[in-house]
Amino acid sequence: MQLFNNSEFKAMQKAMDMLWLKQKVISNNIANAETPGYKAKSVSFKNVLSSEYYRRHPEMVDELEPVVTVDNSTSIRVDGNNVDLDKESLELWRTYAQYSYLRERMSGQFKNMRYVINNL
Repeated sequence: MQLFNNSEFKAMQKAMDMLWLKQKVISNNIANAETPGYKAKSVSFKNVLSSEYYRRHPEMVDELEPVVTVDNSTSIRVDGNNVDLDKESLELWRTYAQYSYLRERMSGQFKNMRYVINNL
């Protein structure tokens, strides 16, 4: 029996991994907000998850990889740092909310499985 091998479970697991990476990148940006010359980084996976290929082949979700990019846009700051603390803080909150939602969904699946197993 493959309880944890269905495509929905795999997709949620992969999304949580990607959100964890995004949280680490955002936290790193916030930590370097005062570092001269530091350029903010971002994690992009929304375009990967919404691609037609993965909608048609959900079993291939293990191959999804997030893309970490450096924002090389110019800064209005003299030291060249382009971290926007307000933007990063908001994005960190959004990422936390998305991660929490997925964690609750996975927890619900585990509760359902436990109920079925205990009541067989």
